[in-house]
Amino acid sequence: MKKVAAIVGILFLVVTATILAGSCAQSSSDSDDGDGDYLELPPRASSSPAPFCGVVLWQANSEIEAFKASVSLEFSYFYYSDVASDDPAGGYQYNWAVVDAFLASAASRGHHGIVRFRDTDPELGTVERSLPDSLWTGTREADYDEGIDGEPVKRVVFPDWSNPALPAFIVSFYEALAARYPDQSTGLGYIEVGFGLWGEYHIDWDNLGNFSSTDCDTPEEALGRLFPAKADQRTMLTGIGDALTTIPWGISIDAADTDFGPYDADELPAGSPAFGLFDDSLLHEEWEETNYGNWEYFYSAYPARMNGGEFSYYTDYDQEHALDANGPNGVSLAEAARDCCISFVIGDGQSEYVTADALAAAGRQLGYALAIEDATILEGTVTITVRNSGCAVIPYHLYAAFGTVQSTQSLKGLLPDDSRDLTLTITDPDPDTFHFTSPVLLSGQVVAYTVE
Repeated sequence: MKKVAAIVGILFLVVTATILAGSCAQSSSDSDDGDGDYLELPPRASSSPAPFCGVVLWQANSEIEAFKASVSLEFSYFYYSDVASDDPAGGYQYNWAVVDAFLASAASRGHHGIVRFRDTDPELGTVERSLPDSLWTGTREADYDEGIDGEPVKRVVFPDWSNPALPAFIVSFYEALAARYPDQSTGLGYIEVGFGLWGEYHIDWDNLGNFSSTDCDTPEEALGRLFPAKADQRTMLTGIGDALTTIPWGISIDAADTDFGPYDADELPAGSPAFGLFDDSLLHEEWEETNYGNWEYFYSAYPARMNGGEFSYYTDYDQEHALDANGPNGVSLAEAARDCCISFVIGDGQSEYVTADALAAAGRQLGYALAIEDATILEGTVTITVRNSGCAVIPYHLYAAFGTVQSTQSLKGLLPDDSRDLTLTITDPDPDTFHFTSPVLLSGQVVAYTVE
């Protein structure tokens, strides 16, 4: 600690060297300003990413066990129909068994889960359904051109967004999800929300002419039919935000497009729901020219919220070089993470290209990081000053503790480069028992910190 070093220098001039060689557990001299005695706390390191941060693997990845120390999060898609079905008595009934199993499996490796529910998917075909049966009427089939070299045009079934029961169902679904998983102690770390293909907030807007079985040739014609109308989007996002008050959630950065996104203004309106963002084509060749503008659209909100993404799959090159020092196309992961306050990036393909140690090192560039700037004790009160030295907000309640005695204040919401004082009532703290704790941490998770 810089301040500690200065005090020690002064003491060297006025007291004997014996004092300087004394115990590092607690200084024996009061500070000149009467703010208390200084505590020297041992740093705590971890080779793993911070909890709720890092590069993310799909749970279905065959290397998940081999890479379990390199990640703190696992990802899975689901269809709404995996959980929800029509209730014969009216409304819907929910069976969360598949989500429970996903979270339990992730927790067995000391990981939290990220989930995303999809209403539209090119892989779904024309028989399987992504929604309860009653909402699968009036659907439309269309051709979808993904625009990726070598990928064929696919026949896709789109839900009928002109059905008012569909937006209402979406809100009720997330209300039920929030009731089932009330906070991150359930193992659910983040929720990604979206509409359209893969929940990524698009339906191939640039190639609407490919929708050969419809008369939707423009975004205006597609809205409310192939994709939810702008007013319905706002209603759903507000309802979802009202439900998801304890688990961070986000939407695609593509929602910044004012042609088909929820908002008409050229910047995020005041009073919008507390969503974060995810960018599912991170670091592709034109990322700075295209995606970054969408991040800027949401700038007033995203530094304080959950933000994530996925490494671009536009080319194999993007995947193979995602973790290069300068990224695949001139922007590194660390640069993008700092600029966009990113906590996690789905990088399932990275297990093919890098070692477990390299994946962990990349993950430690994401999310928050803790640095203790100061630690003092005065009349039975310990004050710890903690700075977020990482690139993203601290997304959960995190407390300082000596043994079982913990601070009353939490670090939740601490922004990058900001500091916060945490106080504990304890008369004889043992620095060797100092740590950071949270009721939402899983067994084996360690929160590292440095001491300045």
